[in-house]
Amino acid sequence: MEVIYIINVIAFIVVFMFVVIVHELGHFLFAKIFGVDVIEFAIGFGPILYKKKIGKTLLRINLIPFGGYVRLKGEQLDEEGENALYSKPAWQRLLIAFAGPLFSILAAYILFIPIVSIWGVPAVTVGKVIENTPAQIAGLQDGDVILEVNGKRVFSSIEVSDSISKDVVTFTILRNGKKLNLVITPELSPPEHIIVLDDVNGKIVGKVEKINGFLPENNLNLKAGEYIEIEDEYGNELTGAVVSYLYRNERYTVGFYYAGVKPYINKDIEPFKKGDKLVRVNDIEISDYLSIVKLVTALGLNENQLYLDIWGKKIDKYIEPLDNEITVLIERGGENLTFNFTKEEFAKIISEPGFFQTENYILKPENLGETISLAVQRCNSAAIAIWKAFQKLFTKGEGVEDIAGPIGIAVIVGEAAKAGWEMILTVVAFFTLNLGIFNLLPLPALDGGRIIFSLIEIITRKKVDRRIEAIIHTIGFFILMGIAFYFIFADISRFF
Repeated sequence: MEVIYIINVIAFIVVFMFVVIVHELGHFLFAKIFGVDVIEFAIGFGPILYKKKIGKTLLRINLIPFGGYVRLKGEQLDEEGENALYSKPAWQRLLIAFAGPLFSILAAYILFIPIVSIWGVPAVTVGKVIENTPAQIAGLQDGDVILEVNGKRVFSSIEVSDSISKDVVTFTILRNGKKLNLVITPELSPPEHIIVLDDVNGKIVGKVEKINGFLPENNLNLKAGEYIEIEDEYGNELTGAVVSYLYRNERYTVGFYYAGVKPYINKDIEPFKKGDKLVRVNDIEISDYLSIVKLVTALGLNENQLYLDIWGKKIDKYIEPLDNEITVLIERGGENLTFNFTKEEFAKIISEPGFFQTENYILKPENLGETISLAVQRCNSAAIAIWKAFQKLFTKGEGVEDIAGPIGIAVIVGEAAKAGWEMILTVVAFFTLNLGIFNLLPLPALDGGRIIFSLIEIITRKKVDRRIEAIIHTIGFFILMGIAFYFIFADISRFF
C-alpha cells in the first residue's frame, strides 16, 4: 500500500511540474523576447525546497504545489529601469501575460498528437438501441459509431445529448467501415426522478401514482434527510429517508444507451485473469454495460438503502444493496469458476482503472495528416467543454462539487498512473488545457486579469495607476488562495 502511495505522489509531482513549467515558460520566453528581466522562475509557493541562480534568474522549487510563477522586474512598485515590465508598451505586456495560457493550451494540442497516433480516439458508440423508439425506427443499430450530429464532429456523449432537441437530428455514423446518414425525429421523454433512500420500509411493484401525495410530474425538491412516502398503482407503499435526489425535466431523446464497458476483464488482478468473463454477482446477471452499471450501483448502497429511477410513472430501475458476502461467477476458457469476497473487497477490485474491457469503438488515423486533424478536433472539443464548464461555474454556480483541489488532482493522477501511459498523457493534456483556459478568465491575479489592464491602456491610451492595479491583483490572489484552501478541505472530506 505504501508503494502505491509513493508512486501516486511521484506521478503527481512529475505531472504538476510539467504543467507548471510549460505555462511559466511561456511567460519567461516572451519576457526575454521583449527585454524584461526575469528575477524568479518558481514552481509552487511557500518555503524553498531547492534554488539555483541561472544568469539573472533565480530558479525556485517551493513546498506548496498550488501552481507557480515568474517574477518579472517591475512588478513591484519600487522596481524601475529599462528592463522593467512597466517600461514596456502595453501590447508587449499583454503578450507576456497571454504567453503562459498560450503555451499551456498549445501543449495540450501537441500532447494529443501522440495520444491519437498511438492509441486512437474512443468514439461515441451506441451500446443498446431501445425498442420502439425513434432511433430504432430510423435504423440506428447497436455498435454504430456516431461521428457527427447535424454536421458537427462529436467526441463525447454529452456533445451528442446536448445536440438533441425537438428538431429533426441527422446522425453521421460509421458502420462496418462505411459512413451513413440517419435522420431521426426525437420524442419528448417524461420527467425523471432519481432517488436514493435509506431506512427503507415496504416495496412497490407497479407504476408510481404518488410521491408524498403528489403526482410524479414535477420537481419535488426533495432534501437529504427528508422522509418520503411513495405509492404505486396497486396501493403498495414504500417509505424512507432521502439520501440524494436528482430531477430531470422532460426532454427530447431518440432512444438508445451509450456504450461503456463489456463484462470481460481487461487485466490480471488476483484472483481474476485478463479475458475472464463476469457472468453473475450474487443474483445479478451480468450480460452488458447496463447490468454492470446496476452492479456498481448495488455495491455502492448501504444496508437498507434503495436506488429508484422513475420515468414519468414507470419504475425504470429498482436497485437494492448487495449483501456483505459476495459470490462471483466467471467464465474462463469454457469453464465456470466461483470466487467469494466481502462487498468491500470486490468493490475495490472492480474500481481499478481499466478493469473492464471498453466497448467503445476506437478511431485510428491512417496517416500523419489525419492524426493531426483528429488530434486538433479532439482538443477543440475538450477546450469548448472546459470553457462551457467555467461559464456555468461562474454564472450559475454549477459543477462546484466536480472541482478537484491539489489532493483530488493527486488522486486522479495516481489512478491514471495505474491505467498506463495513454491515461497519464490524456490526464496531463486535460490538466494543461484546463490551466490555460482558466488563466484566460478576466479575473484579478490571473493572466486574464493582467490582459484586461493592458487592453484598457491600449484602448484609452492612458496608463493605469500601477498601485491600483497591484492592489486589485493582491486582493484577487488572496481570494484565489482562499478558494484553493476550500477545495483542499473538500478533497480531504471526499477522499479520507
